[in-house]
Amino acid sequence: MPNWVEQDLHVVGPREEIDRFVKSGFVRRRRRLGDDVLDFMRLCPLGRREKPETYTHATGVVRHHFRTHTQALFAIATTWDYPAEFYARLAKHWPALSFACTVNEDAGGFGGMLTVLGGVYTNLVRDYDVNYVRRAHARQIRALLKGWGAFVTDERPWHVAPSPPGDERYLRVDAHFDDDFWFYFKTRDEMRAFERARARRRTGPPTARTARVKGPGPVI
Repeated sequence: MPNWVEQDLHVVGPREEIDRFVKSGFVRRRRRLGDDVLDFMRLCPLGRREKPETYTHATGVVRHHFRTHTQALFAIATTWDYPAEFYARLAKHWPALSFACTVNEDAGGFGGMLTVLGGVYTNLVRDYDVNYVRRAHARQIRALLKGWGAFVTDERPWHVAPSPPGDERYLRVDAHFDDDFWFYFKTRDEMRAFERARARRRTGPPTARTARVKGPGPVI
């Protein structure tokens, strides 16, 4: 059995660019055979003279996916390693989008986080070997998370945490969100409209967090 490397990839940007990213790289399984995948070769094509092994993987298995108009999340799994070179090329091929991805090898061999923000690629994935310094790595990750959180909430002071989306795969709203499914809106009216729409089609009982509405605040 291979060791799996779990990756939660967040993609943020204009709706038309999110649409293009999903259409270009997300491949749904057919007739209940195989898995949904994210095709790295389609999203960041190799040069004519580059070898296929430039990427450690051509695709990643998509275990879960979710999106709004302006953000998408893909929970990806690859075997043994993660496609670092693919992530490094996202800024070149998708300059209008920003990315954040957590990486965790299930046997505890390596992990961390990477971002593409403002065209700058930052990779804090580290091997957990004898030279690994946990405190220093944690400090770097916190700083990277702080920058990403500021970006996701920028000019979106209104946020609300409804129940997790469950089986829903596309909420058709202009909203950013974090890993806890706090949703961030530009205006109070957009947030209220979202709450009303969710209330009309809610399938489960409301959680304690459903009614919590806040103004500006950090992503946690």
